[in-house]
Amino acid sequence: ITANVSEFSIVTYLRKPGHWRAAIIPNVRIGSVGGERVRSVVTPDDFASEAEAELAAQNLIRKL
Repeated sequence: ITANVSEFSIVTYLRKPGHWRAAIIPNVRIGSVGGERVRSVVTPDDFASEAEAELAAQNLIRKL
């Protein structure tokens, strides 16, 4: 069983020119109890473009 990409938000960011990464954040479910800690995973490598970083994040989610 793999994780569904729609269960996560992906935030891409530029570390420095030509070095993109993406953070993966689980979406909060409606009705969840407050006080949950925000947890995220960041792609381990830099990518040349924002699109490549987002694709890497999607692939990482599928491996969860």
